[in-house]
Amino acid sequence: MFKAKINSIAVSHGKKVVDNEYYFEHFKKKGKDIEHFFKDVLGRDKRYMIDNDKENTMTLAVDAAEAALKKSGLTGADMDMVIFSSQLPEYVAPPSSIYLHGILKGKKSCICYDVNTNCTGMTICYEQAVKYMSVTPHVKRVLIVGCDYISITIDPDDERFHGHYGDAACAIVLEKTDTEAGLIDSIVSTISDQYDAAIFPPNGVSNMLRYMNMENRYLKSTQNDFDVPKEGVYSITSILERNNLKIDDISVFCFSQYAVINIQKIREELGIKEERCLYIGDEYGYTGTTSPFIAFYEAEKRGLIKRGDYYIMWTIGAGMEHIGILCKY
Repeated sequence: MFKAKINSIAVSHGKKVVDNEYYFEHFKKKGKDIEHFFKDVLGRDKRYMIDNDKENTMTLAVDAAEAALKKSGLTGADMDMVIFSSQLPEYVAPPSSIYLHGILKGKKSCICYDVNTNCTGMTICYEQAVKYMSVTPHVKRVLIVGCDYISITIDPDDERFHGHYGDAACAIVLEKTDTEAGLIDSIVSTISDQYDAAIFPPNGVSNMLRYMNMENRYLKSTQNDFDVPKEGVYSITSILERNNLKIDDISVFCFSQYAVINIQKIREELGIKEERCLYIGDEYGYTGTTSPFIAFYEAEKRGLIKRGDYYIMWTIGAGMEHIGILCKY
């Protein structure tokens, strides 16, 4: 076990709540009925949205980070590492992690870097940070913050994605510990034969900056035949078998919140009880890099997990890459 406990976790999201009726009416005017898709496939009900020019990935990230630090009783100056995960950060220069470090008044001896592995980002950050801590004596506390603002990239005429996303940040404070808590195992798979199934900017950053037209603004996506539940079952089964554990040994499963139908299929295949595998996409929308951690946040808030319990996170990112991690809280 790589020993590092989640000291605290916090969430910040857009202030506007938008329910399904807005999107039903929006697409009805275009002659499209999306009710079944939204309710039964995606599992959407409402979502938290950014609705002003002042909020963005950085403002939400700062709010979540400050809340997580306050809950932990620590400050930015106590962090030995700051990692920021986003597929569309507000700034690329300086890195958003350094921007955060400055706002939180971090100390000089602190490592800062940004990560973009799309929706797997925050989970990979967690895995990599815990392993780094295990071989670096002076790195004792790490702040990981994730935030995606995907809704701004979506074509309002595309019923596959418009209304799918919510805007939210999540922050965790990791801390070295002598107790039996931390990362036990991880499994990562990359299947890149459909690497071009979802692309943003659709014509590349150079063309977006060169021409800045509407064609370059929206996410470009093509239909793919990737079997998401199959890969989830493979990851979870493999990581349990490698560690001589069973489904009933795991208190909480925190999966990608991309679509409720994927979670339902994985539950059915593995015999996971619904109450131990939260779906929170009906409240938050799909939040990208943070989605399994927001599920964990809600599980903790509802008293579904306690110190010493096993939990599994599993999520998938464009490309396709998926990661599963087995941890003890």
